[in-house]
Formats: sequence, C-alpha cells, structure tokens
Amino acid sequence: MDMGHDESTLILIKHCRDMKKQETRLRFITLLLVFSCTTLFMFTIWADLRHRENSGSSGQPTAVAFSKQETVCPADNPQKNIQRLQLNLLSESGDDNTTHGQYLKWYALPHEKYNKQKRAIVIPEDGSYFIYVRISLGCHDFDQAKIFSRFFVALHQWNEGYPETQTPLEVWDGINCTSDTFRSVFVGQLFDLSKGDHMSVWIGEGYKLITKSAFGAFLT
Repeated sequence: MDMGHDESTLILIKHCRDMKKQETRLRFITLLLVFSCTTLFMFTIWADLRHRENSGSSGQPTAVAFSKQETVCPADNPQKNIQRLQLNLLSESGDDNTTHGQYLKWYALPHEKYNKQKRAIVIPEDGSYFIYVRISLGCHDFDQAKIFSRFFVALHQWNEGYPETQTPLEVWDGINCTSDTFRSVFVGQLFDLSKGDHMSVWIGEGYKLITKSAFGAFLT
C-alpha cells in the first residue's frame, strides 16, 4: 500500500513538471509570435514612409503645375468680374403730398443697371444677390394728435417672363413722435435671381417719415 501511494505521488509530480514545461513552451511561442508581429508592423510602417517619401519627391512637379493652374484660374474669365454687379443708390425726393403707396425714386448713373421709369434695379445675369434697403425715419412735421406713426416697406420683384409682381420681403415698423425722434430701418436678404428681374422698393405707409434712404444689390 505504501509503495502504491509513492508511485501515485511520483506520477503526479511528473505530470505537474510536464504541464510546467508545456506552459513554458506556450509562453515562449506566444512571445515569439508577438515579437514577429511587432517586427512586421514596424517594417510595414517603415516601408509605407519610404513609399510616401518617394511619391512626394516624384510628385513635386505635379504640385508646382497645380499651383500655377490656381494662379491662372481667377483670370480665366475677366469679363465676368467686370460685369459683377455692385450697385448703391441714394433716394431722390418724391411727391411731398404723398403719404403712402408709391415706389421710391433713386439717383443712378447712366451706365448703372437701373430702370428709371420702373424705379427698379435690373438684374443683369443669373446668380445669388444680396439686396438691401436702409431707410432713416424722422418725426419732422409730426402730427401732435398722432403720437405713433406706422411705417411699411416692401421689396417688389417682377420679370418680363412673369410680369406679376411678387413681394419676397416686407417689414412693418414705426416711430413714436413725442419729440424729434429718429429711427433706422434696415432690410436685407440673399436672393437667387434671374436675368431681367426688377427689384424695387415700395412704401406702403409712412412715406413722409423718410429722411434719407439707400438701396443696393451685390452679386455674391
């Protein structure tokens, strides 16, 4: 019985030693695999860097050609830059007897895109335009019985292709005329317009409150 017990113990010890050897081998193989993968990864990065350096040196003439092309591009169509609309108009004096319901008249040079008869800016080409109206209001000659005076301005648009007048923008405002009070009204928005569109400023109410005004269009 004692000999059998010793033999079992020896077998168990031997088995444990074999397991430790196998575990050591597995650890060694794992470390070897990790080292191999790391080496392969580092070699891949190095090869990629070398490839980029070679590509960069061989691609340098292409970069120079591209920069030259960018320099030429703005001058490809100088005529379009010449025709770029940038119009600023100042108001003329209107009918002093009118209190509302009329288009504002504007000063414009003969070459400017302005229809004097229609009192409208004429859009020369399709594009996105920033249209603005700036109006200063004042309580000069105000009615003592009417403390608050209302003001209404609208931007009208029409084209010979669709002659019905549209109102893409309108603003209600007002001013308290308890004294010589002044107020500024600014209206501006970006529009997609077509060639031949007419843009004009309609004063629906409070025309006599206007002291000065400006009207303009910019092709963006």
